[in-house]
Amino acid sequence: MNKQISLSGLMDELSQARTKKKEFLGQIDRLIPWGEWEASIKPCYYKGERGNKPYGIELMLRLYVLQNLYTLSDEGTVAEVIDSRAFSDFCGVDSSNQVPDGDTLGRFRNMLIRNGIQEKLFAQVTELLQERGLLLKRGTIVDSTLISAPISTKNREKERDPEAHSTKKGNTWHFGYKAHIGVDRDTGLVHTLKVTAANVHDVTMTAELVIGEEDTVHGDSGYLGAEKREGAILRNRRGKKIRYKINRRPSQAKNLSTHSKAQVKRREREKSSVRAKVEHIFAVVKGRFRYRKTRYRWLQKQAAKLNMVFALANLILTDRPCLTA
Repeated sequence: MNKQISLSGLMDELSQARTKKKEFLGQIDRLIPWGEWEASIKPCYYKGERGNKPYGIELMLRLYVLQNLYTLSDEGTVAEVIDSRAFSDFCGVDSSNQVPDGDTLGRFRNMLIRNGIQEKLFAQVTELLQERGLLLKRGTIVDSTLISAPISTKNREKERDPEAHSTKKGNTWHFGYKAHIGVDRDTGLVHTLKVTAANVHDVTMTAELVIGEEDTVHGDSGYLGAEKREGAILRNRRGKKIRYKINRRPSQAKNLSTHSKAQVKRREREKSSVRAKVEHIFAVVKGRFRYRKTRYRWLQKQAAKLNMVFALANLILTDRPCLTA
């Protein structure tokens, strides 16, 4: 009896998981501007003038989207499409004969990287957000997140990724890359993305994340002194001075009076409440997509991958009730 109940409960859980996956993919299907994305890929896609007829752009793009949504390998993506009804429905295929192999998907991904397509797709999403009034540009939150890279030297080159570097965060060393983002203060959507090795300091990237239209810039203590650095953007395009609202380090309030400490604490709490909006986009990228560690080498590939996942994360966040109302 207990075994029957357990089996029944397991079947219910599997059914709910399938339903959630189907609903999520339905949401993605509705949000992505497929026509614009396919048009960006078409000029550099294989024409099929010789040899076998190429797979359709839409199918290859949908496979690539799935790969980024679930952080899968080329072979893993193909296997999931063959095994999962939700995945095959999303791609519009009825049998395994219609699905390309992992090598074909890998060649398609590398073709996109060579032609800078992922950056174009991210730009198209930001333009779409701008048209829909979801990038207000009254303030920018700057932040970064680390993406780990494999530290093993058990590969063909017998070395770690030469373009990835180490950095210390807290008491822990990390090896890999860093995504620097500029986020709209009001909507929490990413308008600017830059990718570097992990050892590049946050404050040095501030000017590249500020678009020059905002009134305020918000960041954690890693961005202290950003407005004093060479090349800092101090006035917006209307000629108004940009206010840099950067959180202090706790040690900076150590010698203040009790009254002053209370005032500083209140101001820092206000700064942090604004800056917290950046965590929504990181929650999608690192939580929902589970993209915390790269499987590829070289900076160009990391930049392409991150442009794609942040474009998808932006689209998902636009579907929140607070932005669709």
